[in-house]
Amino acid sequence: MKAQVKSILVITPDAAVSKAIGAALGGDPGLKVDTKASTLTQLNGQAVKFAQEHDFIIFDTDPGSEADLRAIEDLARNRREGTILLALTSSDISLAAARKLTRAGVDEVLPYPITGAELSEQLERLQARSTPEPARGGGARLGRLIAMAQARGGSGSTTVALNLADALTGKGGFLHRADKHSVALVDFDLQFGTIGSALDLDEQDALLKLAQDGNVPDLRFLEQSMSKIPGGLSVLPAPSKFAPVDALRAEQVAAILDLLRQTNDYVVVDLPRALVGWVEPVIEQADELLIVTDLAVPSVRHARRLMDFFKTVNVGLQTTVVLNRESRPLMRTSVHKEAATALNSKLEFWLPQDDKAARAAVDQGKPLTAVASRSPLTKAIGQLAKAITKALPATARVGATR
Repeated sequence: MKAQVKSILVITPDAAVSKAIGAALGGDPGLKVDTKASTLTQLNGQAVKFAQEHDFIIFDTDPGSEADLRAIEDLARNRREGTILLALTSSDISLAAARKLTRAGVDEVLPYPITGAELSEQLERLQARSTPEPARGGGARLGRLIAMAQARGGSGSTTVALNLADALTGKGGFLHRADKHSVALVDFDLQFGTIGSALDLDEQDALLKLAQDGNVPDLRFLEQSMSKIPGGLSVLPAPSKFAPVDALRAEQVAAILDLLRQTNDYVVVDLPRALVGWVEPVIEQADELLIVTDLAVPSVRHARRLMDFFKTVNVGLQTTVVLNRESRPLMRTSVHKEAATALNSKLEFWLPQDDKAARAAVDQGKPLTAVASRSPLTKAIGQLAKAITKALPATARVGATR
């Protein structure tokens, strides 16, 4: 059977840019590259017509131009299903400017200059993300992404992330009658991540090797790097060796998340405390951000700062505060009310301290459900998982691309 040729349209007034892209992709027999020496705004309604005829539209743009943003919105509204929009911008584009483009409808912002290999990898990744998955049936289906951040070091966010991911599989506790879900857990705390050791997994340095090689990961990388534990949970642990916190690149992280969301119902990401650049794609794709904190004043203040910062990356991000090692009070005190006001949260999720159960789970290298299923901590995390599956049903994203 003859492979289907993908059609690419490059829209730019800069002849050097179109020539460079043509040279980078022209040797691929699976790609047909056309160019238009113009801007989006100069094409007027013609751009919409082109969006019905091509698989990829790559265009030069100025995120500071309102006319360009309106043209992108029109293009995004009227493109045919599956057409992917890529914006070429300066390599020093600001986060706020990039967000303008994605809100307008751009699928990916590409810094220029870009090498042919990098461009090919981006096209392949985006095409894979938008291609329906045969095993799922129907349209493309993306899993839900839950990001976990900590308000301070030692807040216990790793314990929460691990056991929340386990509870989301729906295999134990009060969730035993729930639908079974495939869940991926990623430990992106490159320097101090402990999920692998908490589950007694063999040491492996896949993320460190990925950072050193500079490659954009594919499904084979995940198949070789993910550790499976009973019950439907797969884990990508942090490196066993020390790795610089900024060792990964944003496109590598984005590719990992894309692939995991294509193959899992839920993806739980344990973030590092440091706010490095590659955290951005996690927050952009997140369906929900959980911030783990206690009620100490410094913790509450830092949690609020984190919430405000992450909202600059993803304006519509749903944020939930999880109070760890804090028992739910029978009566709310002034401290509780002040914390709720500062965090703009109802403070619905309280995880009681249970050192005995937590220690037993770590010592045995198993989740809490396997060691202390009746523990108040296990039940509280189960309630959190139940709330997430209710708010973010695993079957909700049919045909989504972001």
